[in-house]
Amino acid sequence: MRRFQLRVDANVSVHRPGEPLGVRTEVKNINSVRYLARAIDYEIRRQTDVVRRGGSVRNETRACDPKSGTTVAMRDKEVYEDPSRIPSGADVRQAVVVQSLRAKLPELPGVRRDRLVETYDILPEHSFTLLNEEGLVEYFESVLKATSREPRKVIGWVTNELLAFLKQQDLNVSQSHVSPSSMAQLLELLEAGSNSSSVAKQVFQEMWRCSGAKTAAQIIHEQDLSLISDMEQVRVICAKVLDSHPHEVQAFRAGKKKVLNKLMGSVQKETKGRADPVAVRKILQAKISETV
Repeated sequence: MRRFQLRVDANVSVHRPGEPLGVRTEVKNINSVRYLARAIDYEIRRQTDVVRRGGSVRNETRACDPKSGTTVAMRDKEVYEDPSRIPSGADVRQAVVVQSLRAKLPELPGVRRDRLVETYDILPEHSFTLLNEEGLVEYFESVLKATSREPRKVIGWVTNELLAFLKQQDLNVSQSHVSPSSMAQLLELLEAGSNSSSVAKQVFQEMWRCSGAKTAAQIIHEQDLSLISDMEQVRVICAKVLDSHPHEVQAFRAGKKKVLNKLMGSVQKETKGRADPVAVRKILQAKISETV
C-alpha cells in the first residue's frame, strides 16, 4: 500500500461582530491535525491582538513552526500574486531560522523607547534619557521591581537625583554608590509618609556619601529626620513664621497666592524639612484666614 503524508493549509481571519470579514492569512503545509489546531489557535490570538491594538492584519502566507506552536511570515500575498508557488520545506526552515535569529537580537532603540513609554506610562523624553545612559533602563526597572511606587514617581529620582550625582563625579550607572534596592527602600519610606521629599533628598545624598554602608531607615533614625508627628508643634512654628512675615501675609490676602510657597519654605527651614508639606499648607491657610 502506498503511504501518503498529510499536508493541510489553514485560512484564518478575525473580525469584530457586525463588521465585514477580516483579512485572510494562510498557513501552509501543516502535516498533522494537532499542529493544525495549534496553528489556528495561534493565528486567532495573534490576529485578535493586532486588531485590538488598532493594527492591520496582512494578507500573507505563513509557515507553522511545530516546536513553538507559532506561525512565521513567509511571503506577502499582496506582493506575490502567483498562487501556484507552494513554499518548500527549505522555505519553511529558512523562515523559522530567521524568526529565531530575530528573537535573539537586542531591542532596537526605537522599539525599546516605545515599550518604556507604553509599559510604564512615562514621558517620551524620559525614555530618551534612560536610553542615553548605558545601564539606566536596567537600574530604573530594578527599582520598580522592588518598590510599590508608580513608575512616574520613580523616574524623577532616577533621571534627576541619581543622574545628577553620576554626572558630578563622572561615573557610569554601574558605579553608582546607591543600588536600585537601596533607592527602592528610600522611596518606600517616602510613600509611607515617614519623611518628606526634601528630607528624602538629604537621605539620598547621605546614602551616596557612605556608599550604601547605611540604609535609608538608619540615616533617618540617626539624624532624627522623621516627620514631626506632633501637630501642635507644627502649628506653633507656622504661627511664628506668619508673625515674622507680615508683608507676605498681606500679599496673600491681596490675592498673591504664590506667596504661600515662601511661607511654606520658611516653615520647612525651621523644621529642617521634617514637617508634612500638606499639613503645613492647610495650617498656614487656616491661620491666615483666622487673623483676617
